[in-house]
Amino acid sequence: MPTPSRQRRDGEDFSPAAIRGDILEAATEVFSVRGYHATSMQDVADALGMRKPSLYHHVRKKEDLLYAIHDRLIDGLVAQTVAAVSTGEPSALRLRAVLRVAMDLVANHTREVRVFLSDADAIEGERWDAIVAKRDDYERMVRGVLEEGVADGSFVIAHVPVATRGILAMANWGYTWFDPAGELSAGAVADLFADMTLHGIATR
Repeated sequence: MPTPSRQRRDGEDFSPAAIRGDILEAATEVFSVRGYHATSMQDVADALGMRKPSLYHHVRKKEDLLYAIHDRLIDGLVAQTVAAVSTGEPSALRLRAVLRVAMDLVANHTREVRVFLSDADAIEGERWDAIVAKRDDYERMVRGVLEEGVADGSFVIAHVPVATRGILAMANWGYTWFDPAGELSAGAVADLFADMTLHGIATR
């Protein structure tokens, strides 16, 4: 049985890594503007200036494109987060680095993040299981930083899993409002979130 990352038809490779970059770029743009469900393969072909039959030489169906967008995005996020949490620095500094990675992703891949968070429900079966596993690995890494901070006395957290999701949500949903040309850079926003998380907003 083909794995979630590799689907073949007549010897062709339909894995995320095999899909041409310009095809994924066009699909990302159309999905982010129109929404995945409202987009047809013809729309993607039109955005590429390609005939639809030619597009089917590269993907079997529309879900191949959505899965590839998700897979590449989560792989990049996980790789950068691994680097952020593996430095051996104190928990507070590693948490700050995690938020910087997340906000950088929002700033530099806004369309992909929009598609990732808005249209994931269209991925099914083994592919969905593969994406969920990677999302869980990512959340587990960040939760590990908080757990280590609690263990060494750096943090006081009543419920680490909920705190983890709340912290990540601050950055993840930045795709709905963050403006790269605005007053604050992605790094500055990440540091603001980190300060709020680590020090709170109430006067002492």
